[in-house]
Amino acid sequence: MVMCSEYISDLWTVSELYNFSLLSKRTKGISKRKKGNKVELDIERRLLYFYNRDWVFEQNRFQIGRRRISTRDSKISPFIQATKHFMDVFNCHFGVIDLKLEHPLSNDQLIEIINWLNNTKIEIRILDLTSGSWPMFELFMNTFQKSVSLLIIIERGSEGEGIVHKRLNFKIKNAFYSNPCAWFSLEFLFSMETEYITANKIDLTAEDLNVFLRSWQEGKTNRKMKKILLTTCLDRDLKKVLEGCGGELMDPRTTKHKFRRFIRDTYKDIWVYGGIHIRRDDGRIAVIKNSWNEYETEDRSAYQERELNRNYLENLDIWNSLNKPWYVNEFRIYFFEE
Repeated sequence: MVMCSEYISDLWTVSELYNFSLLSKRTKGISKRKKGNKVELDIERRLLYFYNRDWVFEQNRFQIGRRRISTRDSKISPFIQATKHFMDVFNCHFGVIDLKLEHPLSNDQLIEIINWLNNTKIEIRILDLTSGSWPMFELFMNTFQKSVSLLIIIERGSEGEGIVHKRLNFKIKNAFYSNPCAWFSLEFLFSMETEYITANKIDLTAEDLNVFLRSWQEGKTNRKMKKILLTTCLDRDLKKVLEGCGGELMDPRTTKHKFRRFIRDTYKDIWVYGGIHIRRDDGRIAVIKNSWNEYETEDRSAYQERELNRNYLENLDIWNSLNKPWYVNEFRIYFFEE
C-alpha cells in the first residue's frame, strides 16, 4: 500500500492525483502527499492557485483552466468542502487568502467562511481583505479568531466614517497593513502585539500619538514592535507628539542603524541615518524618521549626502526653535536593540 501510494504520488500529474482522490476514501488516502505545498485561495472567484495553475471550482470539484460557466452557485458550502479535500490531499497551507467583503457575498456566507477558517488547523500566511461593506467588515472583525502572519485591509467607500474598532480579536504574527484606516483607534493599536504596522489615513491626534510613544517607552504595550508607519488625515505637530519623551535629533553624519525591512512575505536590509531617538529603560530605542534618511545601501552618493545634511540642518533649526511647530502627517518609526 505504501509503495503504491508513493508510486502514484511520484508519477502522476497533480491533476490526475486530485481526480483519483475524489473516487473514494481509500483513493483519497492513497493520493495524499507528505510534502507541504502553498495554495493561494480567491474566495470570490472560487479558485485556487496551485503549482502555477488556476484551479477553478465547477460542478463540485476543482478543474484546471478558465471557467466555462458564467453563473456561480450562491452556496458556499460545496466550495468549502472541496477546498478542505484539496488542502488535505496535497498537505497545503494557505499562502494567501483573498476575501472581498462585498456583494455578491452575503452575511450568511461570510459567517460560514469565518467558522471554517476559525476551526481549521491549517496555517494562514497572508489574509488579504477588500472591504466594500462596513457591516460585513464589522462582522468579520468581531467574529474572526484565527491567527495570521500578515493582515492586509483595503477599504472601498466611506460608509463607516466615525466608527472605530477598539480591539483586535485575533493574533497577527508579523505584519498589519490597512489603507485607508479611518476606524483605527489608539486602543486597537495597543491590542496588536505584532512586529510591523502600517495604517494610512488614520484620525489619531498628536496627543494620541504621544500616548502611544510613552506607553511603548514605559514598556506597557507593543513590546514586539520593529517598525510602524502611521499617516494621519491631517498634519500633526511632531513636537507635541514627542512631548515628554526625551527625544533627541541625531546627526546623520555620525549616526546610522541597519534595519531589516519586511515587505509582504520577504525581508530586505536598509540603512537608517540620523532621525529622532527615544530611549527606553531596557536599552531599546525608537528612531523616528525625519525627511529622507533611509537608504538601501550603506554607502551614499554625493548628492544623497548633500540632501541628507541639508535636511538635517533645516530640521535642526525647527527642532531648536521655541516658536516653530514641526507639522508632518507621516510617522515612520523603527525600533532597535542597543
